[in-house]
Amino acid sequence: MSDQRPKKLKRLTPKPNPENAIRVLYVEDSAVIRDTIARLLELKGYKVNYAKNGQEGVELALTWNPQVILMDLRMPVMDGYNAINEIRANPATRHLPIFVISAWSSKKERTQAKLAGADEFFVKPPDLNRLIEAINRAVK
Repeated sequence: MSDQRPKKLKRLTPKPNPENAIRVLYVEDSAVIRDTIARLLELKGYKVNYAKNGQEGVELALTWNPQVILMDLRMPVMDGYNAINEIRANPATRHLPIFVISAWSSKKERTQAKLAGADEFFVKPPDLNRLIEAINRAVK
């Protein structure tokens, strides 16, 4: 038997969320996935808001003024493809970077997302470092 004490886990504390924090809208119907990714982004200093379906996402894109949108594809009420189309069709939101985060990652889904107007495609669960790099690159 070892008499060594177990190592303490590092406690994750959120970075302060300044007024100029990057605003990320996450459109995802799964509460577990949405809350996990949103919390990880908040810990990195982003300001995150979310929508539970594509229709809510379109509305928040207009009213909350995000700088980046993360979009699931398969959702109730309005799917991600239609939400992306609506966001791209509106002059007030067409410039926003939209990154798809989906478990459905076949060539067909990737092509449809690109045709709808998605800028990047991430497979669930996304590589957080790659996602953060893409967000920062898109906002600069």
